[in-house]
Amino acid sequence: MKKPFRVRGSVFRGKPLPLLITFFMLVPLVLLSSKDQAVGEDTSSRAGQRLYESHCADCHRFNGQGLPVKFPALDKNVFVTGDSVKLIDLVLNGRKGKLGQMPGWKETFKDQEVAFILTYIRQTWSNKAGAVSPEMVKKRRK
Repeated sequence: MKKPFRVRGSVFRGKPLPLLITFFMLVPLVLLSSKDQAVGEDTSSRAGQRLYESHCADCHRFNGQGLPVKFPALDKNVFVTGDSVKLIDLVLNGRKGKLGQMPGWKETFKDQEVAFILTYIRQTWSNKAGAVSPEMVKKRRK
């Protein structure tokens, strides 16, 4: 009879090599699948940042502070962190006001892109609001 092989309290009879090979083959797969999910989230955040920086930062600045009296700050702005429906409507349809106007982006961006941008500004700087989904944007597109 072969001498048992012990691994942390478990007893294996025979050669431990097949078990170890299986273990070391499965661990990287588990780690890679969790990394892919994090990469997916990171990709959407990066996409939102890229879109914001190329289309919004000229007015609202890269730091989200805007330009006083001309373009509102997005950081610490209750309109940005509040009701996402109002924010979606503003980005899609634009706005004309006493201080100026913001163009509507309905014809420029797809639902996914609007969701990326709005999620980015709602979760960047000191803002801590929920994400905006493409489905939410689609519902508001008229």
